[in-house]
Amino acid sequence: MAATDLDDADRAGILSDLGKVLLDEGRLSEAEDAFAKSLAIEKRLGHATAAVLGNLGAVYSVERRDVEAVATLNRALKVAQTPPTSSESTVEILNSLGGTYFRQRRFKKAEQLFQQALQTLAGTSAFEDNAGSILNNLGVVYCEQRKYLLAEEFLTKSFKLATAHLGPAHPTLTDTLNSLGIVYANTGRYADAEAQFQHAIAILGQSSGIESDVRMARSLKGLADTYMKSERKPEAAIVLERAVVIARRNLRHPEMVDILDAYSRLLVQAGKQREAKELRSEAERARVAMAITVRAYDQN
Repeated sequence: MAATDLDDADRAGILSDLGKVLLDEGRLSEAEDAFAKSLAIEKRLGHATAAVLGNLGAVYSVERRDVEAVATLNRALKVAQTPPTSSESTVEILNSLGGTYFRQRRFKKAEQLFQQALQTLAGTSAFEDNAGSILNNLGVVYCEQRKYLLAEEFLTKSFKLATAHLGPAHPTLTDTLNSLGIVYANTGRYADAEAQFQHAIAILGQSSGIESDVRMARSLKGLADTYMKSERKPEAAIVLERAVVIARRNLRHPEMVDILDAYSRLLVQAGKQREAKELRSEAERARVAMAITVRAYDQN
């Protein structure tokens, strides 16, 4: 079938599917463009699906455009909960919305949304596909609230469920391994924390792509933080240098800029003020570039 033979509904669906692939690969600007085009076609057809709105909101959330993320995700949730309801879309939207509130440090609101997502998921055929991620998110919320026993319980459940469903070497598992590492490091169990981060690094060494890069940088930073807490600063510096190399080739992702800031602080502690200043300037240039990209897109 030629491209010109596609009707608008087909085009919207293809753009939505493309956006999901790009989002999974961490290509945020391209994913946003695909979802926005899909949504524009759906509006022209007189409807907007919860899935496309939810995915667009998820991109905004990752890009830290919180006002747009909350507005878009709440709109998506309203559509998803309008009969005939879509439990799968509702779960994904609640999960993304909870993540946005979590980053704003509104932990109670995030916890409520993650619990609601888990309740919506219970008893559905999609439970195994999605429960691991939600349990992980709840564990992270409890970690931030310093409810470490509860955090470890939820994260351990998440890891067991995800491992059974995805296998022992899936890159997604590293999200929970990193979270467990943070729990152990925050409770002084440094050897256990190091083991979690090293496990994550070993898994990610077998994968590639932007999202794997981002996960690897997170794992390396978690390991470096653990070394810092256990007074192993030389090892922390070596590991964080590895994270910076990865971050520099992925500076369109907001988290990667944070890694430059973390390394600049370590350089200050080491008395390397000039190098630290240069790294802070590099991070600031990256933030400005991201802001310009967002504004340019919004003007279209």
